[in-house]
Amino acid sequence: MAAVTGQVPAVAGTAGASPRPVLHADVTVERRDLTVTADLTVPGGDLLALVGPSGAGKSTVLAAVAGLVALRRGAVRLGDEVLATGAAGRRHAGRGVALHHRGVGLLAQRPGLFPHLDAAANIGYALPGGARHPRVRELAEQLGVADVLAARPDRLSGGQRQRVALARVLAAEPRILLLDEPFTGLDAALHLGVGAVVAGEVRRRRVPTVLVTHGLADAQRWADRVVVVDRGRCLQVGDPAALVREPATARVAALVGYRAFVPTEAVVAAGGAAARVPRGAATLGIHPACLVVGDGAGMPAPAEGGAVGHPGRARAVTAWLQGTVTALRAVGAGTEADVVLPGGAVVPVALGPAATAPMPGQPCAVTVVGAPWFDAAGCLLPVGPPGVAAGLAEPPGVAAGLAEPPGVAAGLAEPPGVAAGPPDSSGLAAGPGDRP
Repeated sequence: MAAVTGQVPAVAGTAGASPRPVLHADVTVERRDLTVTADLTVPGGDLLALVGPSGAGKSTVLAAVAGLVALRRGAVRLGDEVLATGAAGRRHAGRGVALHHRGVGLLAQRPGLFPHLDAAANIGYALPGGARHPRVRELAEQLGVADVLAARPDRLSGGQRQRVALARVLAAEPRILLLDEPFTGLDAALHLGVGAVVAGEVRRRRVPTVLVTHGLADAQRWADRVVVVDRGRCLQVGDPAALVREPATARVAALVGYRAFVPTEAVVAAGGAAARVPRGAATLGIHPACLVVGDGAGMPAPAEGGAVGHPGRARAVTAWLQGTVTALRAVGAGTEADVVLPGGAVVPVALGPAATAPMPGQPCAVTVVGAPWFDAAGCLLPVGPPGVAAGLAEPPGVAAGLAEPPGVAAGLAEPPGVAAGPPDSSGLAAGPGDRP
């Protein structure tokens, strides 16, 4: 099997070239079960990722931009060119550019290869000279399918068909690139290599690109901005890291990897009289990246000022909790622990190389750093400087770590719709509803 090179050659004349037009898609589509509304702006050369659970409307947004479904209202524009419009009260798509003149490249979840053509002819379908065009082999080598160019789709594996279909879309050099789960069926090494090829082509060709993915890791790795989509609505748009650091609602938090929501009462019980909880706070969001775990005998005290982390990147300590380690496993060169917090929520926590790993079944001290607070409606509370939640003063008598505080057994009541325990394999757990 050929390897994915992930290398995208430079294009002469790219430096200093004028940017591609900006994609604007303000669309509303009515499905039988859901009304999907989105307002997206994607500059040329940027990659915008749509993240959300199955059935949220992500693929419908791509279909609306591609012109495959009628717009109830809104418009799709590329620069000053109107590609499609919809009219309120009418179910047809209104005026627009014919599909074959739009220059949209869409990779759907099913590759859709021509069964009677070999891989080379599929890739070169839109190119002058077809399979003989040099771009065919160039893309095939980048995507690791150069050794199957003579094979028809029925002789290819699922991952090979997916990469051939991706090569065909990229070969056409579309003005807009739409990718629906393009990394499905790829192993870890291929996943990274194909992602690098896609990102390189997007930057090199300055194509506005929209990527649909269930995996937040893909969005964080490749996207310039991420849109969290749920139940036909765009809940939040932002930088991938900022979305995890400051989710606008508890529902968004659940969709970007938060695994538990600790009631204020449990936090106060852990922090004692010195705990400082923001006014109106109902729950504290727990993301695995917010946790630092020590053994049951205690853990190193936070840095001066109640913060932990590397100098210049320290985050405020938000709370102290008590947990129990249920499992340990090797992850890369480090160790990951499953920690059960009061109430039964299981959160995987990466342990640093110098950390003393508690044995399964033993209690552990859990320091929560930089975690967000949410009010009773599930909305983020603006506490402290941007990106840093208000810290809790160290509880009396806890100098070197966390002795088990009385009352922590009160437990964690999950918000409505967030089940205790790890989310599904996609990493998108259900969460509490948004503010009405």
